[in-house]
Amino acid sequence: MLLYVQVKPNQRFNGIEYHDNKWIIRLRAPAVDGKANQALVEYLSEVLGLSKSKIVLTKGQSARIKCLSIEAGEEIVRQHLENALK
Repeated sequence: MLLYVQVKPNQRFNGIEYHDNKWIIRLRAPAVDGKANQALVEYLSEVLGLSKSKIVLTKGQSARIKCLSIEAGEEIVRQHLENALK
């Protein structure tokens, strides 16, 4: 499944939001030297209950909008993301 998310680095806390039909992920990590990308994969692996190797950043390495390839069903991913909404 491909998941498009908007990433907001340098936040006070990690969290997930859903506004205007798009997923927004807040990360504490700074957008320096790929730290935010690494933190994004680690955070999503915790939220989705998957290993980090099953989540791959395919597009948007230096952009705010990222495309992730996730080895899981769309229904399962949506359910876990909705459960993590804050």
